[in-house]
Amino acid sequence: MPAIPILDGHNDTLTRVFVDDGGGIEAFLGDSKVGHLDLTRARRGGLAAGFFALFIRSKDSTPDSETDRDPSGGWTSTPPAIAHDWAAAETTRLLDCLDDLLDAAPEDLLLCRNLDDVQTAITGKPMGIILHLEGCEMISPDLRELDMLISRGVRSLGPVWSRPNCFGTGIRFGWPSSNDIGPGLTEAGKSLVHACNERHVLIDLSHLNYRGFLDVAEISTAPLVATHCGCHALAESARNLTDAQLRIIADSGGLVGCNFFTGDLRGDGKFDSDMPLTRMVEHIDHLVATMGIEHVALGSDFDGADMCEEMRDVSCLPNLLTMLEERGWTGESLQQLCHGNWIRVLDATWS
Repeated sequence: MPAIPILDGHNDTLTRVFVDDGGGIEAFLGDSKVGHLDLTRARRGGLAAGFFALFIRSKDSTPDSETDRDPSGGWTSTPPAIAHDWAAAETTRLLDCLDDLLDAAPEDLLLCRNLDDVQTAITGKPMGIILHLEGCEMISPDLRELDMLISRGVRSLGPVWSRPNCFGTGIRFGWPSSNDIGPGLTEAGKSLVHACNERHVLIDLSHLNYRGFLDVAEISTAPLVATHCGCHALAESARNLTDAQLRIIADSGGLVGCNFFTGDLRGDGKFDSDMPLTRMVEHIDHLVATMGIEHVALGSDFDGADMCEEMRDVSCLPNLLTMLEERGWTGESLQQLCHGNWIRVLDATWS
């Protein structure tokens, strides 16, 4: 089948490369075979652009979450909050690292600040980087840092990751679990939604709890987006969306990027890589059946989650497209899934 450029809704590659001793600039620009994504493998897999997250880990060496397991095999994990000062300092460091990466490969990488930049990445040589904040602990309740972050390239943010902050309550990790846990957005969280709408910044619902989700749905004037989620009807992970939530997103003109994380797709709460790729396709099919093809995209979570063997890194993206084509997907539908729906939503959000 002809290559179709892919715009992926989420990865944590910057964290792996610049926080987890992932080799830095040289490794990313080469064929490092470390982690899920580098420039060489991205080109091999047809990745034209993606949402690259700035995710801030805890300052100390303690785990980012503590897991409670019950005898039946169920489990929950609630990561602790992190301090604003640490998050702000680490965000500045990562932004500086990103600037160095962009300077090192100006013909190969493009920081996407507008839709024209994204279109250039889709149709041209440079891989597009859409800068995303996964959790906003680096932003004060009065939002004083927001405009500076936008000036440095941030075009998308999730108010929370799966931990509480001054803007709202993140979904704890867990299986089997509902995402209806905790209160909705704080007043600062509601102000952040308004500010993002005014500044044409995309708001990501992926790690926001149910009541926070409803608050954004009521407040926001932009299409609703969950960049990397699965279907709760198929796998009762706390991070997955119910059919009712999927329909709310579709009614807004938004989209869901289907997550590749085995723990959110399998249906048994395990992270095992022996999950067949057909299971991911089942989630994509359910999204399409519930929302319509125009509201479904891809949101891998590369370098932030466990993948199945058939999708062991970004170079394996053609495996998914081939499987979809074999199941009767047409070129037009594949193009919508791979980048067309993202282009539509970014146009509506950023304009």
